[in-house]
This record gives sequence, C-alpha cells and structure tokens, in this order.
Amino acid sequence: MLFCTCMNQIRAADPEIVINYIPPTGEGGIAEGRVVWDILTESNAAQYAVIAMLRASWGDDYVKPYYDNYLNAIDASGNFAVNITTSGEGDFAIADVSFYLVLRTTFRGIDGSSVKAGYMNGKYIGRPLTVNRNDFWANRPQPPVPDIRPGLADAGRRIKLSCQAGGVILYTQDGSDPATSASARTYGASTTFAVPSDGSLLVKAVTRLSGAFSAPASFVWLPREPLTTPFWGINVSLALNGEPFGHPLSEEATRARMAPVARLAKWVKTFGTLDNGLPYINKIAREQGLRTMIGVYVTNSTSDNNAQIQGLRQILATGPAPDLIIVGNECSLAEVAPATHASCIDAVRKAVKDAGFVIPVGSADIAGVSWSHSVLDRLDFVGVNIYCGTWDRTPENEMTAALIRTYAGHLAAFPYKFVLLTETGTPYSGGSYSVENGFVQTPSPQKAVKYLNGFLEWIARDNVPSFYFEVYDEPVKSQNGGHPIEQYFGLMDGNLELHPFYRETAVDIQAVPSATVVLYPNPTSGAVFLEKESRIKVYDLQGMLLQEVVGNRVDLSAYPQGVYFFRVDETFVKVVKK
Repeated sequence: MLFCTCMNQIRAADPEIVINYIPPTGEGGIAEGRVVWDILTESNAAQYAVIAMLRASWGDDYVKPYYDNYLNAIDASGNFAVNITTSGEGDFAIADVSFYLVLRTTFRGIDGSSVKAGYMNGKYIGRPLTVNRNDFWANRPQPPVPDIRPGLADAGRRIKLSCQAGGVILYTQDGSDPATSASARTYGASTTFAVPSDGSLLVKAVTRLSGAFSAPASFVWLPREPLTTPFWGINVSLALNGEPFGHPLSEEATRARMAPVARLAKWVKTFGTLDNGLPYINKIAREQGLRTMIGVYVTNSTSDNNAQIQGLRQILATGPAPDLIIVGNECSLAEVAPATHASCIDAVRKAVKDAGFVIPVGSADIAGVSWSHSVLDRLDFVGVNIYCGTWDRTPENEMTAALIRTYAGHLAAFPYKFVLLTETGTPYSGGSYSVENGFVQTPSPQKAVKYLNGFLEWIARDNVPSFYFEVYDEPVKSQNGGHPIEQYFGLMDGNLELHPFYRETAVDIQAVPSATVVLYPNPTSGAVFLEKESRIKVYDLQGMLLQEVVGNRVDLSAYPQGVYFFRVDETFVKVVKK
C-alpha cells in the first residue's frame, strides 16, 4: 500500500507522483516512477525535477543520490529514476522514502545538505508522495527461479523452474513477456527445458498469484564447450590508424582486419552497428566459425538510437543471426535515462521478432553500478565491465585476484541472470595518471603482460564467459578527448601485428592465422610470387582494391611502402612492401 503525506492543498490540475518500483527495505538500488501531469512537454520538462528524501533512524533527512546532485531529471513523459542507495549504520533499513516535484529554479544554488523535510514547506508542486517500502513489497508475487543458475551448462541438461506456494508459472521461449504474450504457456509438473548442443536456450517466466503477476524473469543457457582458443571472447573495434568513428570501412577491408581474429577467440563482441566495418562483422565472423555478440550503441539521442537500431535491422536482414545482442554499454543513470534505455531494448526485441529470430538481449555496465528496474527486468543477460588496477587503486600484483573477486561478486548479485564478463584489460602505455584519492597508476608492457597472463590462466581453468578488451589499438579514442591510455589496450597495432611484448604470454596468441597460401618474398621491395597460379586481389589498408590478377606473380613496385592484403581465393595474407 502506498500512502501520501499531504503538505499543500492539491488542485485538480496538479501533478501526481506514481512509483513503479522501489528497492525493498534493507537494499540499495534505483527507485523509478512517473510524474503524471498533462502540462509536461519536450520543451519544458527540463524545468522540473524530483527530489527524493530518506529519513534515517536517528531522525536526520538525506536527499538522494548526492547532496550536490539531488535534483533528479524527469522526461517529457514524466519518467524519473533515483539511486536511493545510502551507507552508514542502519541506513539500509530505512523504509519510508519521500518524493517531491519541484521547479529547478527554486533550488538554484541550494546545497542539498540543508534540504530537510521542514525546508520543503511551500517549495514543491502538487502533493508529495511518501512510499513505505515494506508496504510496497507486501504480498507481491516473486519471479520463478530455475534449479541451476543461468550461464554455461552441459548440452542436454534438463532444467526445471519453481515458484512460491500457490503461484502458477507462465513462460515463453520466443523472447516475449509471458504476462501479456499470446505465446505464453502454463508450466506443468513435467515441463523441463533442455540446453541445446548449439545456440542458446532462452526462457522468460512470470509467477501469477491471486490475479497479480511478478516481475518477468529471463534465463539464458549456452552449451558448455572446451576452450580451444586463448580467449573465450574478444572485443572488436576496427577504427585503426587514426580513422575516426564513422569511417565508412569497406567489406573487403573489414574481412582483412577480421582475418587474425579467428585464432584468438570463439566469440567476438562489437559496440555498434554503423560504419568502421560494424555492418559486416557479424556476417564475416560467422563465416569464420565464430559466435557473435552484436552491440547496439545507446545514447540520449533519439535519432542516433534509431539509426543504430536500423543498422541492426540491416544486419539481421543480411544474416546469419547473431548469437546475442547487447543493447547499450555503460549506460549508467547519469549517462542515459532508464526510460530511453528501456525503449531501445523494446525496439531491438521488435526488430528481432520482425526478422523471425529468437535472440537473447542484454546490456553491460561498469562493475558496481546500480541497474534500473525497468532496464534489468527487460534483460536476458547482464554484462559487467571490470578494470581492476586500471581505473582504481588495485596494486599491480593484485589485479587478477581483484578481477576474479569482483566477477564473483556480480555472480552473487545476479543469481538468476547469465552474467558475462564483457570487458576487462589494461593499457600497456599512455603515461602515469591519478585515480582514487591521488593514487597513481603507471601502464607498462610488463604490467599488461602480467595481467593478460593471469586472465588467460583463469578463463582456461574455469571456462569463464568473458570478452577481453580488445583486439586492436584505437588512437581515435585519445584524439576525441579521451584519456591518453585509452588508445593502448590493443593486443595488435594498426598494421595487424601482435605487439612484441605479448609474445611473452603463457598462452600462444600469435595473431596472424597460419596461411595455407605461401607468398614470397615477404617483406618485398617489388614482386611477390605464389607457389601456384591463383586468382589474386590486392587491397590497401583501407580496403581499396588496387589490382586483380590471375597468375602466380604480383608486382608492387609502383606502390608506396606499407601493408597490403592479398586475397588469394578465399584466404587473406598480409604482405609488407618495404
């Protein structure tokens, strides 16, 4: 039950605050709600904000999330989200949370430490709402749970679901919401789900109890397979040698840059669907026998998000289907409004359904970030990006242990979600820099090799579903105002050469595939010869076709020094002109 504390006289045209979700008493997290008010528009919503306030057991009031950032934005539809997580003795046991709609100008220059309940008299619009978290969660149906945690499982393993006493489980296997979908089925005593030998198992389920539905639960399992490559998965971005994001890389250039990847990993992960080879990576990777997690980049720009989703539609139309889709990367509450993120997930679901596929959909964020309820409930899996020893105080000799410990913490935090390690790595250069409280981190090749060794040993031992960051250096990141270290995470440079210091790793990660085609001499100052006559296409590093011959000799004398790619039948071979 929700109840209101009336402090001002409410009028018929006044706004109403509705809370859709609030973390249970004793837990931190994000409260989400909506201001129902017909005067809100795109042009005036920024004038208003919601203040959330908690009262501690000793009687003090706290605005959330921070004293210096307590005016929580609302959008044109009235949606808002507030991280009410707090700390200190007894704070997590605070049951009552009050919400006020205010005009931002009323609080201009006001420090949140002085904003208490009494201070709010006459300073809010309409009627504030006080939510008792115990009442909110009383008699609320709990989602179903599986008998094994989602993630990697042996092919053929039969999985069962259960729910609270008196409840009925409804489920789907097409990605739709069981509470509303026409494809929903009732779970029976003999119902089980088998982990496939290929692809993925996706089950979405709700509990129906006394006419009410629980929040939806999404479960994903992939078949557990031997790790036959150094990496389980690897992040792929092909913005090389100063090329900007948005560079229109050709399909042939994308093929050349993807050629070294097949020996490195079983999976590849991308960050978007537009330009820099991203429209072609899924197709090419699948032809290489790789599995794919295709990213849809999400911002607060509706037009940019629509373009990304349209790019995904084209990838789906081209085929084959990606294995997983990841919508948004590090879309924290401060970066992207939860309502925007949620709408992108819904649009991706529709695009997948319209294309005739069933593909699990997830998202990724930084370790320790609180997820919004509206986003988390929509996700089939959760990705976590962990950079212990890069962006925090972790000493060099403790980086791997901290990584393993942090990942284990996220497994515990999401026991009924498939949790992937979607990014980890450390730079090998970029100069010293300060992190927490002035602590200085200093990249070096030795530090990068040590971290990579520890990571490879861990995932080989435990077969961890993980994506290393990343295949290639990206100079564009520091050029666009990013931190200098951000361009030095790559295993390889812009010439598709493995950095020499990574050849010292405990596991062989030689990047260039063993070629069945022999070209000589290589490097060359002029002609290049093949052992047998073949159809040969020669490309530069940008993917431009320079010449096409049928024979066993190609002359590079007229071209400048640099890297070239020979496509001999279906095999790419790198040739250096000196």
